[in-house]
Amino acid sequence: MAARDDIVTFCAGFLAVDEFRDAAINGLQVEGRRSVERIAVAVSASQHTIEAALAWGADALLVHHGLLWGERLGPIVGPLRYRLKGLLAADLNLLAYHLPLDAHSEIGNNARLAAALGLNVVDRCAEVHGQPIGVIATPAEPTALTEIVARLAGVTEREPLVLAGGPPLVGRVAIVSGSGYAALDEAAAAGCDALLTGDVRESTMALARELGVTVVAGGHEATERLGVQALAEVLEQEFGVETRFLPDPNPV
Repeated sequence: MAARDDIVTFCAGFLAVDEFRDAAINGLQVEGRRSVERIAVAVSASQHTIEAALAWGADALLVHHGLLWGERLGPIVGPLRYRLKGLLAADLNLLAYHLPLDAHSEIGNNARLAAALGLNVVDRCAEVHGQPIGVIATPAEPTALTEIVARLAGVTEREPLVLAGGPPLVGRVAIVSGSGYAALDEAAAAGCDALLTGDVRESTMALARELGVTVVAGGHEATERLGVQALAEVLEQEFGVETRFLPDPNPV
């Protein structure tokens, strides 16, 4: 059993929350019970993950995509109303960490993706208001693009979308989880052969071809599972709480 406020304070410091200007509210989004024994973690807060957390008997739900964003604080109607109703009725805490959980050098989504793919982080990229959230990583030796794609498929448990543009051998990779397609120009300028991200937009295909960088999109949700799972491990060690990852696979 741990104090909720101690967990929130620890996460704020560990993830350097105050260093980020974020569209999301990072930290405690919905206040629930003060004592926490079980923490459910998920990529996104939805009716599905809230109900799954309650079914497991969680005291807190910790996610990457929370319910409160700067431009979306109201009105409280429709799905947002029902999600909040479920949290409040059950006295379930909701914690959310967005950019800080992308950026963390040890347990962040991008650092963990690099490690899972057998790549070594050599630099940072994709600054958001002065804070880099992505990484540039390299294999021990130039590796076939098909091998990198196969490794990503193994991590995300889905077939990535590949927009060809770069060479068949990859020596330098930019990794920006989620909607990281906007880092394509920066990846090219940094000499990367590929950009690994979550999703893309229509114009990404032509831009990848013209810049000579292959874009590999592994899915927004699928590329952002590792951060919450890693943070759960840290909280287990720090506070002795029980954690469980709640999967909710998303084709996007």
